[in-house]
Amino acid sequence: MSEKSPSTAAPEIAPWGDLIRDGRALFSIMVILGVILHALQILVTIIIMPTVVADLGGADYYTWPAMLYTIGSIIGSASVGILWGKLGRRRGYAFSGVAFMIGTIACALAPNMGALVLARGFQGIAGGLVIGGGMALISGLFTEGLRKRILAAYQGTWMVAQLCGPLVGGAFAEIGWWRGSFWTMVPITLCFVVIAWTKLPDDEAGAGDPRGGGRFPFLRLLTLVSGVFSIAFAGLADDIGMRVALIIAAIGLVWMTFHLDHRSENRIYPTGAMSVRSPVGLALLILFLGGMAQTSVNIFLPLLLQVVHGVTPLFISFISITISFGWTVGTFTVSGWSGKRERLALMAGPLFMMVGMAGLAMMARTPGSLIVMTLAAVVLGLGVGIHNVHIVARTMANAKKGEERITSSAMPSVRSMGTAFGAAVAGGLSSMAGLGDATDPEAVGRSVTMVYSFNLVPLACAVVFMALLIRHAARDDRNKTS
Repeated sequence: MSEKSPSTAAPEIAPWGDLIRDGRALFSIMVILGVILHALQILVTIIIMPTVVADLGGADYYTWPAMLYTIGSIIGSASVGILWGKLGRRRGYAFSGVAFMIGTIACALAPNMGALVLARGFQGIAGGLVIGGGMALISGLFTEGLRKRILAAYQGTWMVAQLCGPLVGGAFAEIGWWRGSFWTMVPITLCFVVIAWTKLPDDEAGAGDPRGGGRFPFLRLLTLVSGVFSIAFAGLADDIGMRVALIIAAIGLVWMTFHLDHRSENRIYPTGAMSVRSPVGLALLILFLGGMAQTSVNIFLPLLLQVVHGVTPLFISFISITISFGWTVGTFTVSGWSGKRERLALMAGPLFMMVGMAGLAMMARTPGSLIVMTLAAVVLGLGVGIHNVHIVARTMANAKKGEERITSSAMPSVRSMGTAFGAAVAGGLSSMAGLGDATDPEAVGRSVTMVYSFNLVPLACAVVFMALLIRHAARDDRNKTS
């Protein structure tokens, strides 16, 4: 199987069956296993945390295991190119799986909350390496015509994880053995490592990536880590002034990371990252803004439904699942689109998200609006799914020669950064709106409405950036057909 090569004509979308032909079945399985490992460890841990606190104590650090995992995943995804540049594809990806298994076992054996927090941070770095490496595999081992299919399967796996994660976590929490949720991941991770080590086609360290022989970017990674921690602490700060100061500091540190990276030869992010003059930069900005808007929905929707609308936890789970359902349906519906239909999907995606977000904001404080809110959640999910598969595939296709790996792995890193920024901003806005008592329906409704209304701003920016990206896409398509 050959590595990606530049195409001279618009690629035809391959049939689904090609994912398992010509030796690609195991590669497809590896990508899906990586999503399962990463997604389940996010979703399951949220469910088991009350049981963990009851066993280990440390209620003051309730949010830290999830926070450290997210921070670690941002750093891990950004480090895929560094690791693979040193070890090569096969050893690098297998190493990621081994590191994830070590982190998972450390979580299962944690004697106290402090040890669990540290283990989750290490596991998050490994999870970022796994999920970022999976994107690099899609870029390197699947042709342009197949990428939208494997990306659709990738998104579908997230939907399955959304369904199974709460069930798995709830089952272990019910029997009081929260450590079992980590132990069950060990055999899956072991399968992942064995397949990676025995079946992945190898390449030489640094092959297709000139950064392999460069100096290790300690300063840039330290700056990025400092920025991400500033975002995280902004989300935890009670004082609004401190929260704003930390957000400003985080913006400055993240900007400094990209600035220093732009001037370096051994880069951790692709050329033109976060620049409106580059198609790759535009795509990363859109992913950042989308992650920023989506995260507040996940954070505040359960609280809104329970306190303001008085619905049961089961119904809360149902509405949350509808977002993932819409996402998955949208992805599979448009995965075979190309040309003008692809550009239509790219533009429609953020517009659908705006409509869904506006619906949630308008109906948040309206009694008896659950049906409308459910439909709005579905529309929001559809918007994500409609454009996501195309923007990821388009970004891979636009990657500069020699930067395929870092371009692919940058996408989950930047999206997670957007999620972290979104959580911090949402926390600040809700505090300004008076969310002091999370049991007061008026305060909750007012705060959530403010947060969801604000989300229309980054989504509107995403629409503008998407219009610019579509101009690039139309020009590229004309060049390919000529």
